[in-house]
Amino acid sequence: MKNRKLPVFGWKTLLLASAIVVLLLEVFVFNLPHWNSLTKPQPEETQQTLGDGLDRLDDGTVRIEDSSEAYFEVTADDQPVEYVRMVPSSLVRYQHTVSNDTATRIDVLPTGSTEWITGRVDSFCYQIDQSTYLKNRTGYSGPVSKIRVWFQEARGSRIPVSSVIVNARVPFHIDFVRVILLLAFAAIAIAFRPRSKLHRIVLDTASTKQRLAFWLAIGVPCTAAMTWAFIGNGLAQTPSVFHHSNAYVYDFNQFQQTADAILHGHAWLDLTVSPQLADSSNPYDAGVREALLSQGAYPVYWDHVLYNGHYYSYFGVIPVILLFLPFQAITSIWTDGGLSLSTITAGSFMLCLAVVFGALCAVRFVQRHFPDASVSAVFFAFVLLFSGSTIMAPICRVDFYTIPFCAGLCMASIGLYLWQSALRVVDPSRPAKRNGAPRTRVWTVADKEGDATLVRVSKARLFWGSFFMICLLGCRPPLVALCVLLIPMIVTICKQTNRRAVAMTSAADSPATHRTPAGLRDILGYVLACAIPVAVVLAGLGFWNYVRFGSPLDFGNDYQLTVVDLNNYHEPLDVFVEIVFYYLFLPLKFTNEFPFITSPQTALSSWQCYEPIIGGMFAMTPLLVLLVAFPFLKRRLKEHDGWLTCWLCMGTGLLMLAFISYKGGLLWRYKIDFALYMVVIALFVLLLLLGWARRNEGRGAATAVMWVVLIATLVAGLLCFQSVFVRNVSYPIVSDQPGIFHYVRSWFQLLI
Repeated sequence: MKNRKLPVFGWKTLLLASAIVVLLLEVFVFNLPHWNSLTKPQPEETQQTLGDGLDRLDDGTVRIEDSSEAYFEVTADDQPVEYVRMVPSSLVRYQHTVSNDTATRIDVLPTGSTEWITGRVDSFCYQIDQSTYLKNRTGYSGPVSKIRVWFQEARGSRIPVSSVIVNARVPFHIDFVRVILLLAFAAIAIAFRPRSKLHRIVLDTASTKQRLAFWLAIGVPCTAAMTWAFIGNGLAQTPSVFHHSNAYVYDFNQFQQTADAILHGHAWLDLTVSPQLADSSNPYDAGVREALLSQGAYPVYWDHVLYNGHYYSYFGVIPVILLFLPFQAITSIWTDGGLSLSTITAGSFMLCLAVVFGALCAVRFVQRHFPDASVSAVFFAFVLLFSGSTIMAPICRVDFYTIPFCAGLCMASIGLYLWQSALRVVDPSRPAKRNGAPRTRVWTVADKEGDATLVRVSKARLFWGSFFMICLLGCRPPLVALCVLLIPMIVTICKQTNRRAVAMTSAADSPATHRTPAGLRDILGYVLACAIPVAVVLAGLGFWNYVRFGSPLDFGNDYQLTVVDLNNYHEPLDVFVEIVFYYLFLPLKFTNEFPFITSPQTALSSWQCYEPIIGGMFAMTPLLVLLVAFPFLKRRLKEHDGWLTCWLCMGTGLLMLAFISYKGGLLWRYKIDFALYMVVIALFVLLLLLGWARRNEGRGAATAVMWVVLIATLVAGLLCFQSVFVRNVSYPIVSDQPGIFHYVRSWFQLLI
């Protein structure tokens, strides 16, 4: 019997099938609670009583007076209970602040029993209608005489619930956002499946269609995100200061206050220093400060720098100079003193720029090192860069603590894009500019042995690329180590410049030659183009440090008022290996509660700065495992101008991993400081692998490789999406945007 090949379906057929599957899922799976609720009889009459711990207020809310008695009790008419609805008390603005993320628990009293069965904790948001339908999570499905809905919130909390409906009819609902996301996920899987046409379309940055596709895929979502951030937060920052008696003052306006200080001609923040703190023996000792606070010392600002009787900010000054200072200066034209730029809006703006230029970096990287790569390779490279760089950490938490990372990623993406674009080649196929100068394109490894007389170097791109890269020192200092990536670029530039000098010298007798080249002189010019902005920025940052702390090299880190005295604190070595392991290999922890992953417990043997992280780098971005193969690919990497880059990234990445693990501790956002080096190595190996699979398209091994890459890429993207909604991290989205959290959670909360 002859072997029959499996049928190959076209993308239109697959897309139509996906649309049908999504529609069926939407109607019969996501609306399964609706169909189930139709089979559950509602009690004919119910009696509702409030527990003694609740007090009904005039605006329709209930206030918790005693958490041990904070419940609604409702009769169930001896019916099985499946779903319960929390009826919001009003659609108008409440008189008081109410709970938008209300922890609840449903208990049931079986018919004929006196023993209450306790359910699992649930939650809802009164602003999201779908979220107000809760499931009986006691595990008991028999007849029930009464139910109790407990509110597990602190005393004084106000709950906007007027009544409870037993066995409520869950409405049939088609969620178009959910449909669009499911269709988009299916479309991506179809578009980049093995044997897809996209694997055979070569990347062409001059193609109008490919440029349009890029901006639709990257530019439009970033513009939408920036617009949403602006509408939600505005441009101006309202004062964000929190204080309780005998406690620290938490002031989250350090960037705005630094801008105001510079406008008023000084470097210290205009904040009052407590006389008791200023006169204390050691204000950096947390125990001394706690004693002063208990004695009524005020104000004592948390996480500020205290030096010579003034408060300063230890955060980098570059974001202030580029954004916060100009905004306040411009708005001072029509507002006395000017307005303070919103931290969230500024951070969102820089993150959007980081994503756009990060995508451009991915395109340029593929174009330079793998000029025959397909457009699908660019997609896989971008997802690897996006997920592997840990940019999700500041995306999930845009506040003044993440502004240095937002600014650093923004500066790095712009700088690396400019650096990669500096080495160029004259493109004879394009018409000359108006001034008669030839048009150029980006140099690629395919031009290694090409006509050397066509090689050009853009000093402007080297200059501005170096400017943005050295600005990393004034954003997030550890990120300045990314400047090591200039070394292989300069090596390539020097080689190509030398080839050009030799070629033009050989053709010096040709009448077409207008000047005799001097390769060394050109190289010195390129070095100078890089050195000038570096010198200017270093001088400026050094002066800023000198004005504040008396030394150009003192960034003020040791003068922080934080959990330990950094002047005398010595990082414990016994947790170093633990932190390195967690950063790299911490496994994911899955749950049966939305978003179905959570932050695992990461206990440390000794105290060190710590915040929960969701997973190690290799767990969050599976394709990073490819980097272990690069030492065995010397010949291929040299062909693609990547051997030196990979070793520099490996060495620098390991050093930064060790430095951050020892000095910084364990924090999700700190992975950014060393992640990019590993991503670059993995990118080289991934693109080599995709090139091999493309050349062997149709073979079983190549098809298997493409499926593995696609699945790993989809998993990484899905984990990025899930990480937005994880609860047990520092400053989760449910705290800042409970409506968004519960809107997405409502898609699944009655199904599990």
